[in-house]
Amino acid sequence: MGNRSMPVCFTEKQYKMIEEFAKRNGMLNASQALEKILEQ
Repeated sequence: MGNRSMPVCFTEKQYKMIEEFAKRNGMLNASQALEKILEQ
């Protein structure tokens, strides 16, 4: 996968949801969760 250069902004609540998704799926951080979501 190529490097992404577009910044993405989330509210605090949205970011917490992404962090929870990452934890539930054994990922280290929200960035990994975002990459997984963007692949789908």
